[in-house]
Amino acid sequence: MKKIFLSLFILSILSLYTYGQDNSGTPYSLYGIGLQPENNGPYSAMGGVSAGMRDNRNINFLNPAAYTALDSMRFNFQAALSGEVTWISTHKESSHYNVAQNAYLVMALRLYKKLYFSFGFTEKSDVGYDILYSDRISGSANTTFNQNIQGEGGLNDMYAGFGWRYKNLSLGINFSYVFGKLEKRQTLAANMLNSYYIRTSENVRIHDILFNPGIQYKFKVTPKSNLILGTSMNFTQRMWAKKEFISYKVHSTGTSTMLDDETLKRGYIKYPFRINSGLTYESKNKLQIAGDYTFQKMSDYEEFGVKQNLQNAHKAALGISWTPEEMGRFWRQRNTYMAGAYFNDSEIHIKDIDIRTYGFTLGAQMPFYIQNNALLLGVALDFGVRGTEKEGLVREKFAKLRINIAFKEFWFMKRKIN
Repeated sequence: MKKIFLSLFILSILSLYTYGQDNSGTPYSLYGIGLQPENNGPYSAMGGVSAGMRDNRNINFLNPAAYTALDSMRFNFQAALSGEVTWISTHKESSHYNVAQNAYLVMALRLYKKLYFSFGFTEKSDVGYDILYSDRISGSANTTFNQNIQGEGGLNDMYAGFGWRYKNLSLGINFSYVFGKLEKRQTLAANMLNSYYIRTSENVRIHDILFNPGIQYKFKVTPKSNLILGTSMNFTQRMWAKKEFISYKVHSTGTSTMLDDETLKRGYIKYPFRINSGLTYESKNKLQIAGDYTFQKMSDYEEFGVKQNLQNAHKAALGISWTPEEMGRFWRQRNTYMAGAYFNDSEIHIKDIDIRTYGFTLGAQMPFYIQNNALLLGVALDFGVRGTEKEGLVREKFAKLRINIAFKEFWFMKRKIN
């Protein structure tokens, strides 16, 4: 129990640290709740598939029904960190940025017979952008203005989940406490003598409970192969929110005038329905082929009763993994080699153009055994393109590296021989 409480303490410290982080740099995080992870979870090297994935080495928190596949005699830890390099370009100029992220920290164990429990911390969305542009003031000959739009924050997810198995059927549910802040700042200034600039700041804090049920069913295809069908979802949920807004005018003399000061506005955002379904074919712990489809009804997304003119989002992912010999003599035989691809048609629609992401992934999971404890080191590479340069928009080319560590501890196995 002391180790469990220590794990909870570490988890809470990580949660507070990540709460204030700015983990994104894309201008496309301006919309809705920010940029949601396009490739997440322990199978990120397989394109991020999750609906039908289950094994005894990875905590698949994206479908809580998969908890029942874990080793019943061990306490399971899993954590991931990632880094990203992104090159941004328009038809006129280009730039790049680097981002480091805390992806997740999760733990799981068997509670009683066929009942399993998991808890952890993950990220729901990221916000981070800094956009500066100039244009001519309408109706003037040559007077221009500058506008700077900045944002940071995102939503975090601290969850506790249960999984239960009956024969080939597994059911699960995650109870998530979703919390975070979305900050937006704007500065507007005209390029003229004796002018002033207007600055606004909006801070939205969100917190509420979100339910994420899941189901998996395993069919035996041949004596050496199985087919797993899976689905996870969340229903439309109103989440409590508080908005603080302030705007003021700053004169060239340095004095400022308050224009609006709405210090407190309570309401809600409407978090939309989302469903992820897929299947996995596995052959004698050697070959896995998986496919997922995700739909999220982002057209229902609202902030304080106002729809945000977003469209429904769709994602498709395909992944494959191969383990030459799980109990092989050589280390290279025990490794699991992975590859995948994904396509995301996001909720963002600008100038009659859908903002889409294309990506492909590569990676491996490598087992190590240290004093009867099992350690799994995972490395995933993710290369992709988001957006387009058409109509003056932004195209992003990114390369991501994710390090995943899974650890199993024999906390609940008693010694029989001293």
